[in-house]
Amino acid sequence: MKKNKKRKIKYYCAACFFVLLALLELVLISLAVLQHQRQNSIPKNIIYAVFAISVAVYLFYKAKTEDAEIDDEDERDEFIIVKTDHQMYKIASWLIYILSLVFLIGAAFMYENQGFTDLVLVLTTVCCTLIILWNILFLIEIIIGITNEFRN
Repeated sequence: MKKNKKRKIKYYCAACFFVLLALLELVLISLAVLQHQRQNSIPKNIIYAVFAISVAVYLFYKAKTEDAEIDDEDERDEFIIVKTDHQMYKIASWLIYILSLVFLIGAAFMYENQGFTDLVLVLTTVCCTLIILWNILFLIEIIIGITNEFRN
């Protein structure tokens, strides 16, 4: 049990470190956009920020699931896990949708006001990728719903 607590603290510390790295990258991106300098480094910083956020989310998830005891699980625990996973899926789905809209609006605003074609291309590509991911998740949800309906 003590090892689990130490490991959980390590996961939380590492996740906080990656959150700070993601925030640093976002600050660098905003400074580069506001100062109209170093336009070549913005796509690289966006990739680093997305990577840091992904690693931080994974580490937070690992820290949350570290305490899971397999010995004393019952139906209520399984129901809570299923309910939590469903809520996490809904939050992730909405987050992907909102991020794609933010990137699309940001690309339109930058193209209209400043004319950054390279950055607009990167933001549009990220937006399209997120929309495709959102559609795939929606399709998987429909397929799972249909299979569960036929199973019952």
